[in-house]
Amino acid sequence: MSVSDPDLASLTGFALAAGDLLVEADGFASILSAVGEAYLLHHPTCDRLIGKNLIELISEAERGRLREDLWSLAPGRRLCWEDQGGLEGGRRILVQRNPSDPDRFRIILSRTPPLIPVNGDRIEDILAERFRDAVTGGELSIARQPVVDTRTGAISHFEILARFEAERSPADLIAAAERSGQICQLDYIMVRAAADRLATVGDPAFRLAVNISGDSIQRPDVTDELCALIRGYRIDPGRLIVEITESSRIADIDAAARGVRRLRQAGLSVSLDDFGSGAASFGYLRALDVDSLKFDGSFLDGSGSSVRGLALIRHLARMCEELGVASVGERVETEADRALLMDAGVRYAQGYLFGRPVIDRAFRVGGRSGLSAVA
Repeated sequence: MSVSDPDLASLTGFALAAGDLLVEADGFASILSAVGEAYLLHHPTCDRLIGKNLIELISEAERGRLREDLWSLAPGRRLCWEDQGGLEGGRRILVQRNPSDPDRFRIILSRTPPLIPVNGDRIEDILAERFRDAVTGGELSIARQPVVDTRTGAISHFEILARFEAERSPADLIAAAERSGQICQLDYIMVRAAADRLATVGDPAFRLAVNISGDSIQRPDVTDELCALIRGYRIDPGRLIVEITESSRIADIDAAARGVRRLRQAGLSVSLDDFGSGAASFGYLRALDVDSLKFDGSFLDGSGSSVRGLALIRHLARMCEELGVASVGERVETEADRALLMDAGVRYAQGYLFGRPVIDRAFRVGGRSGLSAVA
């Protein structure tokens, strides 16, 4: 629902503009509902505001006034003031006591000029907390997406992907986990879920790929525990592909190279994911002895009509062949995309053409990571 919806205006008795936030709270200032721009309470999405205490999300200087106003207002009456400590540049706050239910309050927040970005540190803290709550609270689920042979269309393996049930996309939470040093826990949980599923499905042709971050691959304590985990499941390690993502910078490339060797010595296949998405891609490829290379999807975007894009894909595929590593193209959405990759010599492909990520409840996801190094 948009904050400019006329129904909302009729509920409150005053107009709402784009960029406003409307929340309803009880007498304890617990947020019952919210619609509009959640960033006005230093939060990424409105659904994450539900259950939060409104007082705690208002600047400290204005908390006393808000508490006082909530109970001093007569039903149907409203007050308005500016919170100068909320967002830099100010934020207008309007409070109205519900005329039909005096135990409920409606609060509208409007950002006042100048238009200044939200406090990034506060958003970061909220996202990191949200990640912890999702992992420990049973909100983590796993989706799988097929990776196919471009020549035959046969499924080579499935990549498994983390999904958080209350979030549209996991990208923000995963990025926050990387920045806050929590991503190794998620890596362990995902590898454990993959190993458990492989142990359950005895078919040797059933293989899985799982992402781990640059943080994990350069930490010997983490790679040692991952190897021990795989051994504990007594599966053929060759059925598991570990994809190193480029979203988290590898600070110690020598340590990462040792981590890759450790995983490969344990029998796992190692892939470099998102190749080309960052400036360090070729440096990583030079240092890390991987089994396969997954091109970032941006290489394929528009390449059908771009001589430059097509040339890049062909040269990347040829480079992989000379290095003896398998090549995988991402973001394949049309038959033309698949044909382009096949003609360029790219062996495998992944994308909506072959199937969107689908939640698979057969994967068992534990609440705690079990990773002693970072738990």
